[in-house]
Amino acid sequence: MPAAVTPMMAVPAEKPPRGEDWLFEIKWDGVRAVAFLDREELRLESRTGLRCERQYPELAVMPHQVAAEQAVLDGEIAVLDPKGIARFHLIQPRITNADPNAVAHLARSTPVVYFAFDLLYLDGYDLRGVALSQRRELLEAIIEPAPVLRISAAFHGEGDELLEAARENGLEGIVAKRAASRYQGRRSPDWLKIKIVSEQEFAIGGYTEPRGDRSYFGALVLGYYDGGKLRWAGNVGTGFDQKTLASIHARLQPLVVSRCPFAERPKPDRGITWVRPELAAQIRYAHWTPDNRLRAPVFLGLREDVKPRTIAREPESPTGGALDFGSAAELSSTVEGPTLKFTNLKKVFYPGDGYTKGDVLAYYDGIAELILPHLKDRPLSFKRYPNGIAEEFFFQKNTPESFPGWLRTEWIESEHNGRPIRYAFADDRAGLLYLVNLGCIDHNPWMSRSPHLENPDFVLVDLDAQECAFGMIVEAALVVKGVLDRIGLRGYPKTTGGDGMHVYIPVEPVYTYGETRAFAELIARLTIAQQPALFTTPRPVAKRQKGRVYFDYLQNAQSKTIAAPYVLRAYAGAPAATPLEWSEVTPTLDPKQLNIRTAPARFREKGDLFAGVLEQPQRLEGALEKLERAFGQVADLPLQEAEFVRTEIGQPVHEHPRERLKE
Repeated sequence: MPAAVTPMMAVPAEKPPRGEDWLFEIKWDGVRAVAFLDREELRLESRTGLRCERQYPELAVMPHQVAAEQAVLDGEIAVLDPKGIARFHLIQPRITNADPNAVAHLARSTPVVYFAFDLLYLDGYDLRGVALSQRRELLEAIIEPAPVLRISAAFHGEGDELLEAARENGLEGIVAKRAASRYQGRRSPDWLKIKIVSEQEFAIGGYTEPRGDRSYFGALVLGYYDGGKLRWAGNVGTGFDQKTLASIHARLQPLVVSRCPFAERPKPDRGITWVRPELAAQIRYAHWTPDNRLRAPVFLGLREDVKPRTIAREPESPTGGALDFGSAAELSSTVEGPTLKFTNLKKVFYPGDGYTKGDVLAYYDGIAELILPHLKDRPLSFKRYPNGIAEEFFFQKNTPESFPGWLRTEWIESEHNGRPIRYAFADDRAGLLYLVNLGCIDHNPWMSRSPHLENPDFVLVDLDAQECAFGMIVEAALVVKGVLDRIGLRGYPKTTGGDGMHVYIPVEPVYTYGETRAFAELIARLTIAQQPALFTTPRPVAKRQKGRVYFDYLQNAQSKTIAAPYVLRAYAGAPAATPLEWSEVTPTLDPKQLNIRTAPARFREKGDLFAGVLEQPQRLEGALEKLERAFGQVADLPLQEAEFVRTEIGQPVHEHPRERLKE
């Protein structure tokens, strides 16, 4: 039996999916818990891994209701109101209470029910790799329902009907689960949650002074994390009774600090006591206001099973777009000044998945703040798919006069063409969405910025799969990281959205493309020397060995473009080029799971993992010195460019090419 289980989590969705391959369940408004049954013993763990069976002693009889020696169940602990509806505020006193006498009293006065909806292990068999439909069959076969243990009913292909029934009965919402899905210890698009009411967790960053007859505090100051920073979401002053006010106030006292924990100071801030954001609250609200504040929030309870640092603002639709691209075939809207007309919104761009042009526009509208800093000032090459990914596409660099005058364009000399090319830029949301409306599914910028186009601001490590498993790409990326670590450089990994990976090495924009290409080749040679069986080296594609990785350092050249971070790619499943933390670069990484449906929620939670590419440029001179000490003399490497690298990049700073450029 597994010692621990990381619960599988659902992705927010706007409406139920269609099809008989989906199962639909009620979304129980309680506390998620994994139940480990070992003969007559019960262990309960919250979704953060904390044990909690002592808080619910009435559940100790669960092993007697399960026909198994050992089993692991996944489910929700809830307290039902007189109408049989699960209400979070009813279970809230049970979550935080550790006093044995109080727990015993609460077990009699407000008993809980464990709603089991999954079976992960049964008498020697780990079932997490088995389809959900089969796990459900076994679950229903071994459980004898009782007052404290029930099976959460599942319905085939009846999502709209169940959602309407949930709405009529005042329930929180429903959950849709793909019947063939395996159990994954992470948030997965195979499980979708469709909420009827607006409700989520928020971190507590402070409290206001009490007024009138109120004791202890007036309101809690709430926030969520965006890009690692705590953002103010508003204050909640309703939903408390006197006992709750006293209890929460006591919990907050050890957390009091003098400094405001929010990235932007809430206004007005008079009379606020700041606290370390180590407590989470469950909040129900009407909607978000245009200035990103909660409208009519109501406190429901504290969430001991939620880590505040993981709290992000939940998207209001699957793609998180601010414009409504899904309600009509066409849409006209003013976007940051220009009025744009979006056409053919119902046209299917991804025929195997059903994603439309409107879905693609909504995706980019939702992630505009993330992607625009990585497009700003960079000339773009277009790859246009006017009829979706299954039809013909075409490349475009030269911008026609028919493009609107407000869209930024620049004439740039082209040695290859022998004449200047009028490039377009996407410096703002309007420009980005205008180009997407033209059928530009992905966006391919230069590696340098105007007006300093001769000087890239990152070195690109491009790892291409030559008909090899993605695990080999991961292995190659980790070898690259090992080399960079030894020479003191920071690299930023991302999926390409295809079958390869990129690692960006940010540098000060003072080097030429020849210098960054030579440096990339140095990294390539050192990487390949450490794992020669992992790589193929011939430049002609026809001569490359299959089942290996190709390190393409030649991409570091002026006017060459690369798929930007956060872009969608024109492949089945609508994958997104996704920045990663190095801890995520493991053999289990599956880039197909990072797509138009799942990526926006991840981006809101993680923020811009590529911010360092823009904000933390590096010098290469010191890295070259460390490279020589760690790997031997540069001149000993089999590189034509070795001497060039030594003489050009390795100069003292005052003799650097940047100074010559100034002249």
